[in-house]
Amino acid sequence: MTKTRFESILRIAVALVGFAAVTWSASSAHAVEGTELTSRKAIWAPLLPTYQGDSGDSVGFLTDIRGHHRFDGYRTSVEGNVTYAVSDNTEMYGFDAIIRDTWTFGVQDLSAGTGYSQMEWKQEIGDNELDNSYRGAVVVAGWETAFGRRPVWVDLRLGLYDLDGQFVSSDGLTTGSNNKFTTTYGIDVKHDICVWGIPGRTVLGIDYLADYATWDGANMGFDDAVVLKAGFELLLY
Repeated sequence: MTKTRFESILRIAVALVGFAAVTWSASSAHAVEGTELTSRKAIWAPLLPTYQGDSGDSVGFLTDIRGHHRFDGYRTSVEGNVTYAVSDNTEMYGFDAIIRDTWTFGVQDLSAGTGYSQMEWKQEIGDNELDNSYRGAVVVAGWETAFGRRPVWVDLRLGLYDLDGQFVSSDGLTTGSNNKFTTTYGIDVKHDICVWGIPGRTVLGIDYLADYATWDGANMGFDDAVVLKAGFELLLY
C-alpha cells in the first residue's frame, strides 16, 4: 500500500470517527437473547485499486437489514444480513447467513460462529465494467462487555472466498477474467445508544480485502483494498 493511499485512509478514518462521535452516548444494553431485527445506515468509504485512471477511493452510503435469533435456553443463535452500498462509481451487494454460539462470563459474553458469505462488487466508468464476486465461508468471533455503564461490542470477521474478477469494455470486444482463493479481515466496534427513544448502536468498522481484481487496460491483476464504515443501527423489532 502506497504512502498516498495510507494518507487517504487516515483522512477518511478521522472523518468517519468524527461522524460516529456525534451519535455517541451512554445507555444500558438491551438483551441479545430472543429475536432482534436491526437496520444500519452508514457512511461507506471503499479505498480500491486504481481503475480506468480513477484512484478508486470514494465515499458513499451503506444500508443493511440484520436479523438475529437466539433459541430460548440455548447458546446457539442464527443470524443473517443483506447489505447494499454505493458511491460515485462503485456498488456492492452482500449477504451473510451465520450460526453462532455465545458463552456468558459475568458481565461479558464471548461468541464464535461460521456460515456462508457473498459479496458482489461492480465498478462502472465510461460504460466499462469491472466486477469482483466473492463467495465462500466466513468465521466470526465476538466480545460483548461493559466499561462502567458503557456497553461495548467487538465483532471480528475472517472471510474465506473464491474470488472471480471480470472486465468487460463498453463495446463488449475487450474482456478479461481472473480467479483465485483469497481472504478478507474485518472488525466492527459497536456501542449502545438510544435515538429518539429507539434502542440502537453506533458502529465503526474497517475491512481489509487481501485481493481485489484489477484491470490495467490490457490484463487482469490483483491488488489489496480497504473499506471504512461509520454509522448507526437502529432496532426495528
